[in-house]
Amino acid sequence: MTALGPRAVLVPDLGEDLARAVEGLERLLLTLKAAEDGGAVLPGPLANGTALTALRRLWQAVAPTQGRRAAAARLAGRLYAPDGRVEHVPLRLVDVDPIDVATLSAAAAALGLAAAGEGVVREALEAGAGMARGTPEAGGADLPGTNLVTAAAGISGLLDLADTAESIVLRERLAAAGPGADVVLTPAEEEAYQVTASRLNAMWPRR
Repeated sequence: MTALGPRAVLVPDLGEDLARAVEGLERLLLTLKAAEDGGAVLPGPLANGTALTALRRLWQAVAPTQGRRAAAARLAGRLYAPDGRVEHVPLRLVDVDPIDVATLSAAAAALGLAAAGEGVVREALEAGAGMARGTPEAGGADLPGTNLVTAAAGISGLLDLADTAESIVLRERLAAAGPGADVVLTPAEEEAYQVTASRLNAMWPRR
């Protein structure tokens, strides 16, 4: 079987929002790894540091496209509507490993199942309340750590959005413009942006 290579995906620049979510998830997964080292049995992708490794690799790829990190990496190109005045939330191209994305998605599912039960994973979720978005008081409605589960699912969803004609148009335009370039969309590309942005917002609603 041929191994999958990196996949180019469109990622919105969410400022520090995505960074805070990754930091919260990393803390949770480190807590679970410590518990496993102490003898706890973890389910599926949460075991053996698998999800933690995948998260770190994905963040290494995505981080240079986000907020102040994008500016430091000279990747903070702006995206404008056809009039050249209205500025959109930028979309940036990132190469990610589909296996890492699938691993994080499976980890999100495992966290969700564990949140409804008992054991070390639920305890870690409760201890990590509010860390997913960097707001200690913002616990989930059903379980204080629900936002951590949502963050894991949201990150994997952003990076696993299926290709459409619209996303392909945008990806090709951004690739042609080059990293860090400002882009003024054509009317057809504007329509593609609105469709794609709506799909991305469904994965990661603005707060």
